[in-house]
Amino acid sequence: MDSNLTLDLTIFVPCFNEAKLIERTLDTIRAAAEGFPFTYEILVYDDASTDGTSDVVKAYIEKHRIPPDQIILERCETNAGIGINYFRAAERGRGEYFIVLFGDNSEPVSSIRKIFDLLGKADVIIPYIDSRLFGGRFNSDHRSFFRRFCSINFARLVRLFSGHRIHYFNGFVMHRRRNVLMHRIRTYGLGYQAELLCRVLNDPNVTFLEVRVPCATREEGASTAFRLKNVISVAGSLLRILKHRLVGPKPASAA
Repeated sequence: MDSNLTLDLTIFVPCFNEAKLIERTLDTIRAAAEGFPFTYEILVYDDASTDGTSDVVKAYIEKHRIPPDQIILERCETNAGIGINYFRAAERGRGEYFIVLFGDNSEPVSSIRKIFDLLGKADVIIPYIDSRLFGGRFNSDHRSFFRRFCSINFARLVRLFSGHRIHYFNGFVMHRRRNVLMHRIRTYGLGYQAELLCRVLNDPNVTFLEVRVPCATREEGASTAFRLKNVISVAGSLLRILKHRLVGPKPASAA
């Protein structure tokens, strides 16, 4: 493949100590893309892991004889944070569209294929979970009560602060890559996607689609989402979302 060619999709895979799960993640992504006509690349960003994640990725590439420009490994010498690496990957990528798929293999093939199936149908494809705090057997979100509580109330705050009425502001959103580069957010933590989405959707010419996907959870290990540094970063994103609403243009329209 000519490295100067533009691809249809860049897939960003952030990793921090995911040596146990990154092979399964790459298997899942490749299985999800199978049968689709689009061209793609996978950019794996190892965010200064200490468990040999990069070595596992290198061995995977060699084992499956994958061309060096289809799965590209970037090893960060210091921990930069997912927000920083997201925009670094968008700059490096060659795809018209850009999506993040986390290195913990938290998204099943069926969910990813739902997003891939909508490639090119709108400027932004937004997955969401039908999460309920007290849903009993009708609740499709099987995360812990605490995780559901945080997720639901974060979305409520973003809707309140931004004025956007979409279901969900995190997860494996697919954007036109040019919009990601145009609205670069300088933040460390997980609030980057909500902040980016709100800015992109403030453009009245941007179209979006929402698609419901099954609940997604880590297969093993603990999430780093509630580290103090991440929590502070997310709080900063919420404040910037509110500030940006006071001066931003009208919201985008659904496709």
